Amino acid sequence: MSERISRRVFLARGAAFGAAAGTLLTIGCGGGSEELSCTDVSGLSAGEQAARSGLAYVDNSPHGAQKNCLNCNFYTEAPAGQCGGCTLVKGPIHPQGYCNGWAAKA
Repeated sequence: MSERISRRVFLARGAAFGAAAGTLLTIGCGGGSEELSCTDVSGLSAGEQAARSGLAYVDNSPHGAQKNCLNCNFYTEAPAGQCGGCTLVKGPIHPQGYCNGWAAKA
């Protein structure tokens, strides 16, 4: 005994399967990941934002790997793919970022 399904049910199931497969492919191929950005300061007070600007924080160090947050004494590392922290600059800090408060790790 074979159960017959209507064309409407067949098409609905096919569309659902296609959407699920597309989502899995996007996630599996890394298409769901975006480049890390640590510039959202919406949770900071005006004073904290001013201090961040005063130290000229940027997400991409103009000094490259020689001077960036990863090798700064004040940087607090986060898990891969996430913004870290800093004891001088409040808010999200990019590992490849830089500010005028940079000091080599001891």
